[in-house]
Amino acid sequence: MDKSPARGRRDDGTHGNYHQPAHIRLLGPALWSITACSTIYLGCAAYDVYQASLRAKAKSSRWPSEQNPLLEEEKANAMWRNMKSERPEFADNVDPLRLSTMALTAGIYVATSAMPSTMPLFLHTPLLSPNYTLLTSIFGHSGPLHLGANLYAMFHLIPRAAQTETFRGNSAHLAAFYLSAGILSSLAQHATAAWPRRRLSASSLGASGALFALLGVVGSSFPDMQVGIILLPGSMPVTQAMMCMALFDAVGIFVRYRYFELAHAAHLSGLALGVAYATYGGNEKLWRPGRKLAFKAMRYAGLL
Repeated sequence: MDKSPARGRRDDGTHGNYHQPAHIRLLGPALWSITACSTIYLGCAAYDVYQASLRAKAKSSRWPSEQNPLLEEEKANAMWRNMKSERPEFADNVDPLRLSTMALTAGIYVATSAMPSTMPLFLHTPLLSPNYTLLTSIFGHSGPLHLGANLYAMFHLIPRAAQTETFRGNSAHLAAFYLSAGILSSLAQHATAAWPRRRLSASSLGASGALFALLGVVGSSFPDMQVGIILLPGSMPVTQAMMCMALFDAVGIFVRYRYFELAHAAHLSGLALGVAYATYGGNEKLWRPGRKLAFKAMRYAGLL
């Protein structure tokens, strides 16, 4: 995620000589973020349940067709058991997610470059922007280098994350985490604007917060994996790379680097979120209960 001034706006907290009041909303964006992440998770879980139910129904075609309440209950229980034991294949699921994410990100960059008036829809300015830009700013990028670096990271991190025990090749789960991590990392960056002596009109945009979250999952799952850092020669264990990045961003939150204008809070919070999600069983504690809730709701509504 990059941090840059909105177009036509100075990055010193002022419009010309007018000093803006230091009032940053926190409660509203936090509540919106919780609601959005919950909706995304349940929506992706419902989609995953529906797709799994189609496969489970195909496997259970041996059941008789007569209507019997006890039989219907047993069919539903068998369907849920099949869905819980199902392990999607990595190669069949994640490539469409990777390509669609990269295409959407690149397409939005092309659109905002061609129509600069749409750029405010895809960047988040704590003092001015509506809450929904906490999500849409994930897809905005400030220039070709920023876009290229994040596309490169998407190409490598999305399939690698899908291979972890956290996601197990489930593209719906991975999509829910990616979007939610992007929102929460944007919220963390938003919150730092409330600190003293912050530039209130500084805007943030980019997918780096979500990508750092994927890196956190991958690093926690494959601690011995060797990785390279863009623009730096050689490679190092992913855990060492994560520690270096965390230290760099932790310092950057409190001390302004002279030649780097980055969303350090988004990076650090995304990395911490990914590590916590993989370490403390996000799959078991969040995703599976979400799927079960979606299954019960869809069955109650007659959609299964």
